[in-house]
Amino acid sequence: MKRILPTVVAMVVGIIVLIDFFVDVGYINLMGRLFVDWAVILTAFALILGVINLFLVHFRRIRTRQKGWPYSIILILALWTVLVLGLLDPAGHQGQSIRWIFQHIQYPLQAAFFALTAVFLFTAIYRAFRLRRGENVWFVLAGILVLLGATAVGGWLWDGFASIREWIMNVPALAGARGILIGVALAATITGLRLLLGVDRPYAE
Repeated sequence: MKRILPTVVAMVVGIIVLIDFFVDVGYINLMGRLFVDWAVILTAFALILGVINLFLVHFRRIRTRQKGWPYSIILILALWTVLVLGLLDPAGHQGQSIRWIFQHIQYPLQAAFFALTAVFLFTAIYRAFRLRRGENVWFVLAGILVLLGATAVGGWLWDGFASIREWIMNVPALAGARGILIGVALAATITGLRLLLGVDRPYAE
């Protein structure tokens, strides 16, 4: 019964919410919106529990002096500072204090993180461009043409690089991206059907 009841509840709720997207029936729409509202409320409580769990985990790390515990102090201080300021400010997350924190702390940290990501991407591109197989020649050629078409150096050398880059981005690259998106959509659909039909039951374990 402990496995059957969660499975039945999940199947019924999922099917009703799914039908709500395709039909315009009063009680179906009402039940679908009700279940979605419940999901939002449960998500909010899950977020609160996640914050509490985060605080407890890092507090335990500070108390036991585990490796990197000073960073846990910074995390807890930042967490409670933003939370308290957001609750005390009548404007909430739109208040001046929260804006100052995001503008002078959060945004510079994000800029530094993306700068490091750019370095890692450059090293990954360098490794990928090494010619180890014959297929890599086309990859390297396409990458060089796209880079030349996107930089001022390419425009200075030849005006046609911009057109070549546009064709590569709009035809083969876009076709590959659409293929990946279609595959992801099909996989998500199959996973959803398996959950609705009770084949996969992670909520019952």
